[in-house]
Amino acid sequence: MTVDEFCKWIESSGFKDGARLPSVRKVAASQGASTFTVFQAYKRLVEQGKIYGEHGNGYFWGQKPEIVVDASEHETERLERLLLEDWKSGKISVDSTLPSIKDLCSVYRTTSGSMSRTLEMLRERGVLDRKGRGRYYFKNTRSSAVNLKEILLIMRCNPNGDFNGLGERELTFMQKVYAEARRNKLKVKALGYYENAGLFLDAAGNRVRLEDCGEYFGAVVSTMLVFNISKLFALLACTRFPISVWWEHPLYDIPRALKKEKRYAFFNLAFGDFPGRAVGHFLKEKGMERVAFISPYHMSMWSRDRLKGLKKVGLEVIEATDASHASHFDFMQEKGAHEHFSRILLKLVKEIPPVDAWVVSNDRVGVELLSLVEQGKLKRPPYMVSFDNSNDSYRNRLDSFEFSLDALAEQSVFHLISPGVTLYKKDDFRELSGHVVEK
Repeated sequence: MTVDEFCKWIESSGFKDGARLPSVRKVAASQGASTFTVFQAYKRLVEQGKIYGEHGNGYFWGQKPEIVVDASEHETERLERLLLEDWKSGKISVDSTLPSIKDLCSVYRTTSGSMSRTLEMLRERGVLDRKGRGRYYFKNTRSSAVNLKEILLIMRCNPNGDFNGLGERELTFMQKVYAEARRNKLKVKALGYYENAGLFLDAAGNRVRLEDCGEYFGAVVSTMLVFNISKLFALLACTRFPISVWWEHPLYDIPRALKKEKRYAFFNLAFGDFPGRAVGHFLKEKGMERVAFISPYHMSMWSRDRLKGLKKVGLEVIEATDASHASHFDFMQEKGAHEHFSRILLKLVKEIPPVDAWVVSNDRVGVELLSLVEQGKLKRPPYMVSFDNSNDSYRNRLDSFEFSLDALAEQSVFHLISPGVTLYKKDDFRELSGHVVEK
């Protein structure tokens, strides 16, 4: 296809104003063309005012919106809020300089004066530092202060110190922490936490006393499926280095005293209503207004939070929930677990009226519902979206919300390097974001 043909093809594709266009690389691959040809077509459409580009975000159909600032919100406050949102999602990297002020102005639709004032304000707060006249970066406050650069990574384990019981998300997180540590020239020593005995174990199953770990740079700690949180933090109290905590519990259970300690940073991935709000906005952009929320885990706070988030964006939500279990782990403790799980799901969806979409509490629920569809036990819903974005969601072509493990690993390691350097306000809980991955 020529540049002219690509322009006509894009114009006839029926994009709505503000819709993101496929990337240059994706269009080139799908049409068997060179990226240069596609780029020239996009460039011509930009010149004609039919599309517009945003640095780092791609191309969009229609004319670029005017800068709209809420009269109740000062421009520097607006910019700081948008920077925080991108920090939470991982769009802003903590290990490289920020884009130029000119590029930042293009992304955030502001003036160079407002952007410069915002960046200088963050520099005065000790969050950013400046290289040259206009390139800013997040401060690294400890890299030259410690000779031995090794961090602890603490995850739950079995009595032998093995991590065989870890789930897919936990193992992925471990890999990303190792990769992030390597980028920061840090070594990682993994310790298993065997909760039943309150012990930290090395790879050989030998006990490790945290009192003897004072030379470490810091620790990344996962609380996934750790049930007695107070006991874990009592054991961590003997340390003096920074600690990043992957918090997998209701937000109100965070120890208040630790929230005020500069050396602790608590990161929330799955709790809170943000995932539900994100999925809700995603559905509304697709024109969906009436949905069903299906969860057999409604005893859990994260299930209730996701339902709350869906409702917050203005969707009409039909509730199909069961509060007798908090997780799939609860089901696995019962005899005939899978059959019981399936029966509950069939009961929940049986009375759902016509809706635009089913929103299910996680991929495990979505996969089981698809299996029941294949067995002819229920009709396929008009559309279904889930949470977790696990491998099973790819196998079953299930659209699913992906939690930002990249941002979790990156910011966890960065806190150990520069405790207290963050876009979050003092004592604020570090809620990370994510997005729906369409299959």
